[in-house]
Amino acid sequence: MNCSQQCIARYKEKVGYLGNIVPKTQFGGYSLSIDHVVFALVKQDAVYLRGSEAMSLYLANHQLAPFIFTKRGTPVSLNYFRVNDPLWQDEINLLKLSRAALQDARNCLNYKQSHRRLKDLPNLGIRFETLLKEVGIHTEDQLRQTGVVQCWALMHQRNKHLGLSTLFYLQGAVMGIHHAVLPVAIKQELIAWHTEFISACRNAAIKQFTQLRVAL
Repeated sequence: MNCSQQCIARYKEKVGYLGNIVPKTQFGGYSLSIDHVVFALVKQDAVYLRGSEAMSLYLANHQLAPFIFTKRGTPVSLNYFRVNDPLWQDEINLLKLSRAALQDARNCLNYKQSHRRLKDLPNLGIRFETLLKEVGIHTEDQLRQTGVVQCWALMHQRNKHLGLSTLFYLQGAVMGIHHAVLPVAIKQELIAWHTEFISACRNAAIKQFTQLRVAL
């Protein structure tokens, strides 16, 4: 077990009941997360807690070193602060600051998710965002409420070249995953719907063309 892993184990013993703390390699060290929310970093033998209102109050009377890494030869300081020896011994404040770091990270993630643009969703981009806006879909909530197949049908009315792959892209965006890893069952449902939709469109077109010839 290296020094970083030992540090993680020690930290878990101190605040582990906050939740299941999961380490993941990042910045040459590790990030620590609970339910996919990163709230701390580990580098070598040090833990760095995310900044928060509680951390700001603590820093008014205590000095903690910020997390610094080098990007393209330039030192970059992040809003994370090192747990020093006195804080390690102060389990009450260590827990308080850890809980505040986690809550602040959750709040930030929730805000970003509720305000992100369509182009930021998986599989989409500025082109898809433009196509969706043209049919009145401007937000992620509108996309979810309207539904994938209805959104695709609206887009198809304006652009007949849209195919099955676009349907997969939209479904993946709603589910938050890459279209290539959509569950097989969901893909099959979309394929069946798409086949029926295209068949109905063709039948309608043939009927309209036949009626037009009769009228002539």
